Amino acid sequence: MKRRGLGVLLVLALIVAGGTLGQNLRFNTALANARAATVALEVRIATLDRMVTELRAAQAGYVATGQDPEYWMAQVGTLAGRIENDLTSLVADTLEDDTRGHYEAALLALADFNSIDDRTRNYVGDRQLFLASDLIFMDALDANRRVSAAIGEALTRERQAASVRETRIGWIRFAMNATALALLLVVALVSVRLGSHEEATAAVAEDAEAEPAAPVRIASAQLDSESDASPPVVVRETGVSRSSLDETAELCADIARLMDGRDLPAIVERTSKLLDAKGVVLWAADVSGGLLQPALTHGYSERVVRKLGSLGVDADNVTSLAFRTLRPQNVNGSTEEAPGAVAIPLITTSGCVGVLSAETRSRRPGAETMALARIVAAQFSTVVQPVASQAEPAKKSAEG
Repeated sequence: MKRRGLGVLLVLALIVAGGTLGQNLRFNTALANARAATVALEVRIATLDRMVTELRAAQAGYVATGQDPEYWMAQVGTLAGRIENDLTSLVADTLEDDTRGHYEAALLALADFNSIDDRTRNYVGDRQLFLASDLIFMDALDANRRVSAAIGEALTRERQAASVRETRIGWIRFAMNATALALLLVVALVSVRLGSHEEATAAVAEDAEAEPAAPVRIASAQLDSESDASPPVVVRETGVSRSSLDETAELCADIARLMDGRDLPAIVERTSKLLDAKGVVLWAADVSGGLLQPALTHGYSERVVRKLGSLGVDADNVTSLAFRTLRPQNVNGSTEEAPGAVAIPLITTSGCVGVLSAETRSRRPGAETMALARIVAAQFSTVVQPVASQAEPAKKSAEG
């Protein structure tokens, strides 16, 4: 029954992870489309503003010496018609009432310009160039500037509206990811507890079946004299404590609230304490994806950090292996006193951006340590960015 429950939890975790990944891809597409639409609108309005400037210059050709007024009148008519069509289209396309009001103000100013242009053409036809010049360089110029100002204000409001939409999408995505992370945290912790309890129960049953009447404690002298005797089974609780859960939740929340990189060293130090690690390294992939470089460390001297250098992603160590395979890795200490190590890939929708590695005080990193490290690494993946490649990186093959 417990195995069945564990399987259900794992299926639930896969569903939550897959759904979150799919929604993130949709959000990324929505943001890309919104930004592309904003760029297209900026180009459209820049073209419109340029036509307004050309309209002003073309009208000045009515009274310029040596110019054909009829030619420039045709140019003004064409430009004014195109500007009116574009403004009408923008009024229909915009979703913001405030922005629509600025486009309509530009249309009204354009109508004033057209009215002044009609009077100007009459003066030019009657050879009253002085009066025509007065209209061109005073009244028509003012109307032209009002058209341009209204268009510029509309562009500002369009940018503000686009920024609000992008921010709203970002907050929705953040809330979804936080909810999914909380669900995965619950599933992971319950799965670890169920698995640990089942292993402990099986070990007790096996020990009782082998020696039902034997005492739990076996003297060391007996072990030495009876070479065929099995070592005693030691059962200990491997579940995650409530304090560890609280610390993990607080740590993940603080990572999500990071404003800049100055708070990261303290976050890494707290991660080391949470995992009971002798040292922690936050590795970041370079932009080429061929090297891992230590972005932040805790528990190591500067000399040791310099000695670490960069790791090739194809090197023979658990850190590089975690990056290549996109799977968590762990290694036991070579002796009873030697520390173990874990390496967790930092995975985003665009691929792996780094690795969180820790040198644990325990020779055998337990399942609870791996679970907590994976939860924290999922949060670190949102703040780690690829770093610039070194000119001549030194590739390391020692274990990270």
